[in-house]
Amino acid sequence: MIIHRYVSDLLQSNMYVLEECGHAIVIDPCNNIDPGRELCIDKIILTHEHYDHISGVNAWKEAYHTNVLCSKICAKNIINPKKNMARYFDIFCEIQNWVEVDWVPDTDSQYTCMAEETFDDETFFLWQEHNIQLFSLPGHTMGSIGVLVDDIEFFSGDSVMENAPVELRFPGGSAKSWREISLPRLELLPDSLYVHPGHFKEFFLRKGG
Repeated sequence: MIIHRYVSDLLQSNMYVLEECGHAIVIDPCNNIDPGRELCIDKIILTHEHYDHISGVNAWKEAYHTNVLCSKICAKNIINPKKNMARYFDIFCEIQNWVEVDWVPDTDSQYTCMAEETFDDETFFLWQEHNIQLFSLPGHTMGSIGVLVDDIEFFSGDSVMENAPVELRFPGGSAKSWREISLPRLELLPDSLYVHPGHFKEFFLRKGG
């Protein structure tokens, strides 16, 4: 499997394209649909509902006629421009503190999209002989999830970033859920995962230091 990372102009958020045998899964799509050319796009996965991680959903769906998979809470929030933060994205850029912002690109303050496939807490599927596990990681948002591939590659959205604490203070965030649900779940993950975060570069997560 080849993993491609593309950086959008929306808070430098990462889009990932997982490629295997001419097929692909897209995680957190931005508006750059070119990486899908000559590939069969089997699925779009969303790690959470914030605008900078869903802004390309409609473009990818229109171009490649594929389904979106995310948590039920995420699916409920992406259809509302207030809850997906599109309505307030300029303010969102100003109050976040992990990316230096000199300018905010033109955005659609009424942006919404839809998911065809959802799950409550956890789901599994086999894709091109790869085992893919999705599980809830509430905290940054209540719809946040982690995506674990073959117990080796971990797509963390904004829940795990290198040398940066998870941001819990935005609307829909929950320090209590993060502490009581997500941290214990992360502790159960295999050691030495290769983390593909929602922002910044990949890194190895070695628990216990």
